Amino acid sequence: MKKISKNRRQDLIFQVLKGRDEEAALSAMDIENALKMEGVVVDLRTIRRDLTDLTDTHGLSSTESRPEKFYPAKDYELKYELHLNENTLQVLLIALNNLKFTSHDYFKNFSTEAETAIFSNLEPKVEEELRSSKNRYYFDYSTGGKPSNSNIKDFEKIMQAIRENKIITCTNESPYKDEEYNSRRRKFAPYVFILTSGIPYIIAEDQEDKVLKKLRMTRLKDVRHSTKSFTPNNFEEKLNLGNLIGGWGGISEDSENIEIICDDYMATYFRERVIHPSQKVSPITDKSFKIEITCALSSELSRLISSFGGHVEKVMPQRLNDEVKEIWESGLKKAA
Repeated sequence: MKKISKNRRQDLIFQVLKGRDEEAALSAMDIENALKMEGVVVDLRTIRRDLTDLTDTHGLSSTESRPEKFYPAKDYELKYELHLNENTLQVLLIALNNLKFTSHDYFKNFSTEAETAIFSNLEPKVEEELRSSKNRYYFDYSTGGKPSNSNIKDFEKIMQAIRENKIITCTNESPYKDEEYNSRRRKFAPYVFILTSGIPYIIAEDQEDKVLKKLRMTRLKDVRHSTKSFTPNNFEEKLNLGNLIGGWGGISEDSENIEIICDDYMATYFRERVIHPSQKVSPITDKSFKIEITCALSSELSRLISSFGGHVEKVMPQRLNDEVKEIWESGLKKAA
């Protein structure tokens, strides 16, 4: 786990102690081991200093035994109280670990904190069951890949701006633009956060031309909060998120009715994987099938269809068919 701030570290330690009494109190070494179980490594001397601070700020009580053990004071008011059954907890832990392992590393620290808070408030039997089952979850990056973690501090500022309706200033370092474009500072009002197969995007209003744009968050660098805020009134009317597919489309592009005639091999792929809510797969003959999707066209969709090669018989609309054909012909030329 990467280095975390003092406030976040102390909150994590308190989560470990929360719900305990004098009989179940923990020593500094116990807390060190509990944090290690969650993948958090903190020096023992740092934990002792944090416990001193938490005694002042959170009213921790301690035993007179040696080693000294700590527990929350009875009159300390808990901020949150949730009532969840075991199935809900299991799903919640799976969701947290999925974010932790397959998405931007920004989510890793907070997912670990949330997980620790959950475990520290469970009955021992339920905690043991969930901890045991946790080790049997595996999360694959998928072919979409996991985003790089080169801008965690920027990511945190963007998420805060979404929460607090803050305008941000930043650079947008696109690999498809020149150096002059990438070095220019921009102003955006971030409206919507989108997570597509672990890849984070925002839909933001460019404060120069007042146009909504989709931005990949890993490309936003040197993010700062402006002194100005914005009011996201009726922004849903400007968007059609139902057009989105694979991180593309969804702002200005219109939906199009897409039809793909294919064989059973390709149809099986789409019967087992839904890539868009509008997707339908229906048989034409024993060996021929029709896949229907209503969404914005995108290069990602073209690449997916072209990857099936000879299993594709026909694609509509014509523009999408031409893009698929161009990918095939380009590949054949290079192979030759």
